[in-house]
Amino acid sequence: MKKMNEIAKMLKKYKKFLITSHVNPEGDSLGSQLAAANLLRAMEKNFTIVNHDRVPAHYEFLPEADLVKAVSEITKTDFDAALVLDCPNLERTGSVKPLVEKVKHVINIDHHVSNENFGEINWVKPDVSSVGEMIYRLYKKLGCKITREAALFLYISILTDTGSFNYSNTSAATHEIVSDLLGHGIEPYRVTRRIYENKTPGDIKLLGKALESLTITGGGKIAFMAIRKKQFRQTGTMPSSCENFVNFARSVRGVEVAVFFREDLKKKGLFHISFRSSRKADVNKIARALGGGGHKKAAGCLRTGSFEKVKREVLKAIKNEL
Repeated sequence: MKKMNEIAKMLKKYKKFLITSHVNPEGDSLGSQLAAANLLRAMEKNFTIVNHDRVPAHYEFLPEADLVKAVSEITKTDFDAALVLDCPNLERTGSVKPLVEKVKHVINIDHHVSNENFGEINWVKPDVSSVGEMIYRLYKKLGCKITREAALFLYISILTDTGSFNYSNTSAATHEIVSDLLGHGIEPYRVTRRIYENKTPGDIKLLGKALESLTITGGGKIAFMAIRKKQFRQTGTMPSSCENFVNFARSVRGVEVAVFFREDLKKKGLFHISFRSSRKADVNKIARALGGGGHKKAAGCLRTGSFEKVKREVLKAIKNEL
């Protein structure tokens, strides 16, 4: 509560805000940024949303998605404060990092247990479902009206980061918040269709290639899948098409740790690795051992080298934890 009070005071005090989040944005990062922007607008503040990557195609339906700018589009950088959302460290902001480092007051709002407390104010709550849930609490603290658009952004944040309310981070408080948001005219089935049932033929073909790569090892406790550069070219897809692929490996009976390897499209030998745990394994510990981090049940890291080298390193780290 103390940290939220400090943030509320800073939002009232300053006028010009930078809003950003991590590379490869997904539902929580986008929803919380747009909701934060609506909150600042209600407070008659100026804001600029800047991300390393563009808005993924399946989130372009969001009202005001065009507010999310690239670094190359920014001309004024004289911000009073920066809101860094859903980001465990500044490196994860990618090309936005130099902009954030120029800002005197940095507000770090996150729910990753691996957060490095890089801000002047660090409101980090690993026990909450999403950063969207935290922004909702800021609305209530500041007494700002939640518009229908803001309710949609917050709902998407929570929906996606709880795996449609299937993950263990879903609490009674989460459902109470969602109940309030639905009262603002949100239609869950329409949101679900736009996010989860709006795939291109290429997206489905890419999923097929990922499923073909499914490998079970570690006595049935580890499942992994991989997508390489050539498969993006073959299907005409982008990395955002891989969102939630790791959950297919997680759903295999008996699997305790699921892994998804994604080769970077630009940097040679760079792999983005996602981990999910379906039982007691702490994948945040695994990711941290490999230079990354996240949550106990969901985490990630970056590794460089040949695919076989990276795979050996990752599987060794998983087996050590298990």
